[in-house]
Amino acid sequence: MMSKLYPVINIQCDWHDALRLPKSEAWISAKYLNTNSIHEKITTAINQSDGKVKINVPESYQLILKNNLTLLLRHNDSGLKVAFVACTKAHDVHKKSILSVSTADSALVVSSCEQDKLLVWDSRTNEQLLDLKGHGGPVYKCRFFPSGIVVLSAGADGSCRIWSAESGINPVTLKGHKMAIMDVSIVDKGRNVISVSKDGLAKLWDVGESNCLDNIIEAPGPINCCAVTSTADEVDVENEREVATGNKLLVVGCENGSVICAHVGKRQELYRIQMEAACNACDIVDKTVILGASDGKVIFLSVLDGAIVKEIHESASPVLSIKTLSDDLFVVGRQDGNCSVMSILEAHNNLRVQLTGSDCDGIRDIAFNGKWVFVGCRDTYIRKYDFNQINVHFK
Repeated sequence: MMSKLYPVINIQCDWHDALRLPKSEAWISAKYLNTNSIHEKITTAINQSDGKVKINVPESYQLILKNNLTLLLRHNDSGLKVAFVACTKAHDVHKKSILSVSTADSALVVSSCEQDKLLVWDSRTNEQLLDLKGHGGPVYKCRFFPSGIVVLSAGADGSCRIWSAESGINPVTLKGHKMAIMDVSIVDKGRNVISVSKDGLAKLWDVGESNCLDNIIEAPGPINCCAVTSTADEVDVENEREVATGNKLLVVGCENGSVICAHVGKRQELYRIQMEAACNACDIVDKTVILGASDGKVIFLSVLDGAIVKEIHESASPVLSIKTLSDDLFVVGRQDGNCSVMSILEAHNNLRVQLTGSDCDGIRDIAFNGKWVFVGCRDTYIRKYDFNQINVHFK
């Protein structure tokens, strides 16, 4: 089922700086799918009674709220509410376009860029702590283990590497893929990890012995993304090198549009369905798989049988990244720089929270540690947003 068609509302990327000043302006645009954008201007003036800056929005919009980091509007024609949230900080630790970002519960962040750099840094001070060297080429994915002191990375050289985020030592390298690794998932606490590659294989690894335990999925072509979730259908796994895989499902999205789900413990494929376009990103909220496709669609599937629950097709810009937050929320990052927080709940269908700052540069990866959302962008910046400023709109 297609959800109601809402427009994509975009705003000038530095709106919060522009609208602080009197006699200034920022553009805003509304675009329904396959139609031309309608561009208008938000202006500011001085309020004569108290001397404060007053905001004037076009007649197409209603101003609901404006504070230091947030502008909340209602688009009158569609009824869509959009909260534009500016970043608290834009981190400039990299010199080239960001490829991946991950954060621990602490202030530690690990990120990679097109300069073939893999860095661990402190998000409070911007200080670079470690430069992790070892991969031959770009690192397409980096992830913290749940402990927050170990990092998993993977990339163009077809290897996964395990690093200490404290010392920078690389004790384990996982080799076996024939082509670049595009995504990784950590099973439970991380005794096992899963990697997916352009070679069409999803491999399950024993980290301690740096050994491939099995191919969980063999796809008909490149796999772009993967996500792991738990299921009530649990089996006893006899291999002691496999920990907590007995109740895990693996979902992968492929370049040819296939979506494949397998039971990890049983080594059994549960379903294989075909989308119209390449699946670039996926994550799982509760019992729902959220897929982002290269035709711009966001597709909700039932994790149990792959049935399409609904589709959102508001933009033709390819989805590059998806990240689940807490409270039924998820973020979609697109090639045109749009970064929207939505809810899987029907009650919030008419609400988007837009994380602003990117000026048409693609959103490559998104990380969340419970307090902050980190957004890695093609423009070399990793922007940090306060989750409280996002979450409040869905209350």
